[in-house]
Amino acid sequence: MQKIIKITQQTGWQLVFKAVTTSSGFIILGIVSRVYGEGGVGNFTLALTYLAFFYVLADFGFNGYILRRLQVTGYRLRNEWGKLLGVRILWGIFLTILAAALPLIFTPGLVDFKLAVLVGALSIFLNSLFFTAQALIQVNLKYEYSSWPVFLSAPAGVLLIFYLSSVRAPVYLLTVGYVLSWLIYTGLLLLLVRRIIKQLSPIFSKKYLVALFQGSLPLAATLFLNIIYFRADAFILSFFKGLAEVGIYNVAYSVFQAVLVLPAFLMNSYYPMMLKARKTSKLAPLGLLFLSLFILLITYYLSPVIIKLITGSGFAGSVESLRILSFGFPAYFLSALLMWVMVAKKMYKKLLIVYALGLTVNIAANLVFIPQYGYIAASWITVISEYLILIMQVGILLKR
Repeated sequence: MQKIIKITQQTGWQLVFKAVTTSSGFIILGIVSRVYGEGGVGNFTLALTYLAFFYVLADFGFNGYILRRLQVTGYRLRNEWGKLLGVRILWGIFLTILAAALPLIFTPGLVDFKLAVLVGALSIFLNSLFFTAQALIQVNLKYEYSSWPVFLSAPAGVLLIFYLSSVRAPVYLLTVGYVLSWLIYTGLLLLLVRRIIKQLSPIFSKKYLVALFQGSLPLAATLFLNIIYFRADAFILSFFKGLAEVGIYNVAYSVFQAVLVLPAFLMNSYYPMMLKARKTSKLAPLGLLFLSLFILLITYYLSPVIIKLITGSGFAGSVESLRILSFGFPAYFLSALLMWVMVAKKMYKKLLIVYALGLTVNIAANLVFIPQYGYIAASWITVISEYLILIMQVGILLKR
């Protein structure tokens, strides 16, 4: 009972964080859709989708791999976390430069997209620092520390984007709002983390860096494959159908993705307890299933209201897309649990194979069906791919 209360409490703090960030994200989406239309939304959200790939790389599975080693105190904790911070600083700088450079080299045209990425790339380094602080927060179950700063950072980003939109600034400049938001948030978060660990100075160790990358690589590859199969459809859609359809699809997907943080947050709170108990409660999958079905029904029937509330008018295709995507909630909720069960059991290679197969099917199906059916195909393929992932996870765990 005490564990359930603790999980509920810590999930609640994460939901506070996400409620504020999601609300600000929808407000921004509403501003951009009203001022710049479907094409502007497509351009803006495509840049954010691209940056999201690098946010996952900034994580690189380090936290999931190292969490056990942070369950210490005193000098050992300062030493372990300081080395993690050192690695993440170097890794974050590298990824920021890489993310800014790749579109300039490999993307013909799409000038606004390139400039949006160039402006927003600093947020990758800031995400790297965020993930490092989050490791301490997760192991100590202090998610209230990651919630309070967002009350200042999110409004700052919204206000800046509102101002830029009001003067009809180019779409690519809007990503500076995200950079400002992350800058304020990360600075405040690090101040709060000092309540857990007094010394925040990095320790640079080549030996530790190599060992950390080697140990985290299977999990990192799994997470990266997961985000590629999650969002590769937006880029395929932009190639075959143009930015307007990307805008329609990404408005629906932003709502869908906002819901998916719920199982992620539940697992953030539950995973450290699962490691200590060395087993998974039978109530966990049942609870996630019922919760997902409840949210499916609400989302399906309220899709027209939700989309209209965000965009004002137009974007009728987003309603249909969101209704299709909502059928994927049960699969996503349960696969979020099973993924971390497999991580706890150190089944990294099998997890990697599962997501590699899922990615292959997802991209192949998108390449075949998007040219003819556009965002409708992308929506259905997203749902079907996750059920395929879930079936493979269940099969592997039942055989063990």
